[in-house]
Amino acid sequence: MPRISKATENNWKRLHSDSKDRLTRRANKTRSTRRVTATNYLYDAKVNAFLHSLLELESSVDDIIYTLVCSFLSFKGLSQKPHVRRFLRRYRHLECLDIDVPIDIWRSDDDVLGFVYQSLMTEGERIISGQYYTSRDVVEYILGGKTLADDETFLDPCCGSGAFLLGVATDNPSNLYGFDINPVAVMIASANLLVKYHDKEFTPNVFCIDYLKGTSHHDKMMMSLPKKFDNIYTNPPWGGDKEGVYLQRYPSIKSKERASMVVAESLSRLNEGGTLYFLLPSSLLKIKIHSDIRKKILSEATIEKIDLYKNRFDGVFTDFFSIRIRLEPAVRQEYVVTSEKGAVVVSLSERARVSGVIAVEVFDEIELSIINKMESCCHDNLTHSQWALGIVTGDNRRKVRKESGEGLEAVYEGKHVEPFKLKEKSSYIFFEPSDFQQCSREEYFRAPEKLIYRFIARYPIVAYDDKQRLCINSANILIPQLDTISIKSVASLLNSTLYHYYYSLKFPDIKVLKGNLQELPFPRLTTQQDEELSSLVTDIQSGVFDERCRRELDEKVYSIFGITAEEQEHIVAMLGRRS
Repeated sequence: MPRISKATENNWKRLHSDSKDRLTRRANKTRSTRRVTATNYLYDAKVNAFLHSLLELESSVDDIIYTLVCSFLSFKGLSQKPHVRRFLRRYRHLECLDIDVPIDIWRSDDDVLGFVYQSLMTEGERIISGQYYTSRDVVEYILGGKTLADDETFLDPCCGSGAFLLGVATDNPSNLYGFDINPVAVMIASANLLVKYHDKEFTPNVFCIDYLKGTSHHDKMMMSLPKKFDNIYTNPPWGGDKEGVYLQRYPSIKSKERASMVVAESLSRLNEGGTLYFLLPSSLLKIKIHSDIRKKILSEATIEKIDLYKNRFDGVFTDFFSIRIRLEPAVRQEYVVTSEKGAVVVSLSERARVSGVIAVEVFDEIELSIINKMESCCHDNLTHSQWALGIVTGDNRRKVRKESGEGLEAVYEGKHVEPFKLKEKSSYIFFEPSDFQQCSREEYFRAPEKLIYRFIARYPIVAYDDKQRLCINSANILIPQLDTISIKSVASLLNSTLYHYYYSLKFPDIKVLKGNLQELPFPRLTTQQDEELSSLVTDIQSGVFDERCRRELDEKVYSIFGITAEEQEHIVAMLGRRS
């Protein structure tokens, strides 16, 4: 049984798992020692069979990979060449194991070494390091048959096993440079390059370097490296700089996102007119805290292309995109966005550029019609409303009780939040803010009226509360401040099918984020419209929110925005597919 954290164990129980004992939703798995076969990177029956035999070995992963590298180079007839022998001498500290390596696995054109190494890494190691190697089809698409000129340089600063270095074509492999923080990855990438360019005697320019620190285990070699490059392509590690290791060097990156730091560093290392092409998590396009790197890109370079990908990396729940940037002043930001829906040309306004907005929406005709109707009616938004996070206890097992008692107060979680009202209470807590890891000001919980919304959801699910009830961190608080819309009417709009559709279209995530809610358009309501929407809330709170209530609510909201019968059918169908 893999060793997992207590938090992960609790999440498994809470979220349930599928028939293969894999989580169907997110959980903290940084301590997991489970191994995940990287099938999106390579799938070969022979390699997979051999991999299972390696998983049974008690030897170190470093020694296993070194043994395979030696076997690979030997099979290719390179192990006795002087420049290859010099390369192998770097790893004399490793042991060449007595492993029966089937030579058939080396007949593949795929990166077998990279696949095996990823599969030998534990799930926790991959999550902490952010190492998810890029699949061959994505690499080929990004490179697009790229061929370097004789004097043109190419750098992958987070090269892993060297997918981008291997995919680019050049007659001069000495112009290829790769950095990685992992010495085993450096060994694999170097071996792969030696095999690809087997007819050339050269030393691969692949170094164990922390790109964000600029430090190297090969300090003498660092002196000969170019200061800047013509091309920088990479899939950087995703995740925050939780320890603040790089914060001093990148003070402008308030998000502490390592991928953003790699982009910032690469912009400074790119020659004028050079190309930067990155794979990045979709959050960098959408979340407000990442506006810092978006503003930097928009102010210093020209975006040429953005690709949105439907698939994900093995073991990663985050959507991703690729962006191609040219380092030259942008007269205007106009670029192509591609997705499963096709390709469109997007032109950014000056206001969007200054605000750090990189638009990527690709919508069909009927989607655009609905969006335009809602946004053209926009009179206000939730920017100036009051927000508060639910209580973070720091220890739910000890502080959240299942039964009531003296001094205990009901507390509501995300699972208790239904449209318009809260489910029957099932948890209790001593409200002692000083005893909690994090707690918003009591005035938000005790507000005469407030909305409580689920944090984990595809779209807003909002309950109305006038009983000053508490909520825990899977549920958050919104107190709207809109001049023509009462708080109950806000609840009606947010719970409507139309707003669910708009939110899922614009923010395809499984979290309901404050920044996204603030971008929702709200119309100017007449007094009659506001009273009608408000009265629905009162009726639903004393009864049930059934299909009749849903239809009545939706009819009123559709009429406010002029949504046609055809558009309504489309909305229902789309939400049905996304639910």
